[in-house]
Amino acid sequence: MQMLSKEKDYLEIKLEGLDVGLANLIAEKLLASKSVTFAASAPDHPLTGNPILKIKGRGPEKGLKKALEKIKDELKEFENAFEEG
Repeated sequence: MQMLSKEKDYLEIKLEGLDVGLANLIAEKLLASKSVTFAASAPDHPLTGNPILKIKGRGPEKGLKKALEKIKDELKEFENAFEEG
């Protein structure tokens, strides 16, 4: 992860070595938050594919942490359901 831009209401992060699908999932969870006004991801270059995640809103770092926790919880629920059945 590489911080490209960090301001009071804006955060831009390069997710090196990750798939754009994961970046899109993070952006989707961010958009569910009332404190986030904009969240999107796109590859930095068609050949390298390292997605850049852009977040705008109140406390973008806090919003990112909440979104990652939500994804983590959902994955744990999926894992438990898979093991049970």
